[in-house]
Amino acid sequence: MAHQNFSRSILQRQKGAVAIEFVFIFPVFFLICYAIIVYGLAFLLVQNFTYASEEVLRAAMACETCETEVDWEGEIDRIAGTRLQKNDTGGLLIYDYTPPLIIDCVPPPTPSDGSDPLDGILCEITISSAPLLDGITMPGFGKLPQLPTLLQGKASLLF
Repeated sequence: MAHQNFSRSILQRQKGAVAIEFVFIFPVFFLICYAIIVYGLAFLLVQNFTYASEEVLRAAMACETCETEVDWEGEIDRIAGTRLQKNDTGGLLIYDYTPPLIIDCVPPPTPSDGSDPLDGILCEITISSAPLLDGITMPGFGKLPQLPTLLQGKASLLF
């Protein structure tokens, strides 16, 4: 009999232990889950921006009248204006980006090994945006998770 009362009193003393452990474990668990979601969205945006910029450059390859850097930049800008829209059914983006689209077309650099320079025009397109979700400010740790201020996808092509 004494043995049953002893085990019952131990169980009664342990009733609040689970709640106290939950208070310490839950914030860590929540932060890890939130970081997985935030980083997943960040990687999704970067991949989406990279894919969209590659598709715009591929579509610009069909331009037959483009010969100079200005012609290529105008063609890329025209295609990007029609294809990089979130709400359009043919749009390539899942998120409205706020910073401007950066298009840079220049002659290709000369190789450092002294070989002949490449013919054509090197065009680079950059799409960037702020992350969809921001970090949570944790006392003593600061903002977690820390993401870059701009997420960007780049693609370049030698025409």
